[in-house]
Amino acid sequence: MRRVVPFLLMLAVSACGSPMRWDKSGATEQMVVTDMTACRRAAQIEANRNYPFYPWGWGGWGGWGWGHRSSLMWQMRADDQRFFTENRLTAFCMRTKGYEQVPIQQPQTQAPEQPQQPPSPEPPLTK
Repeated sequence: MRRVVPFLLMLAVSACGSPMRWDKSGATEQMVVTDMTACRRAAQIEANRNYPFYPWGWGGWGGWGWGHRSSLMWQMRADDQRFFTENRLTAFCMRTKGYEQVPIQQPQTQAPEQPQQPPSPEPPLTK
């Protein structure tokens, strides 16, 4: 139960934010996609250079108690750092190209208008 409550709280808070998109005046949708793809690729290369994948893990050569730690823990930490670094570098690249994040405008939905009923030819009921 102690682990579920923070997770639910985090999930509830993350649902409060509005979705964002990259925007630049004068840029077409194709230009945004092309620039985003280029930025993601460059960020991915740089993040992989800083946090390489080690299939054998980073930890555990056996000295001073380190052998008891799981290599999976070290790999998960590297994956997390790689993910966050890639996102930060992608955002930096897009801002360098002149883009900024703006909220996505949700289309306004209006309730369909009810057609007006023609008056009934029958007289109203009275008591």
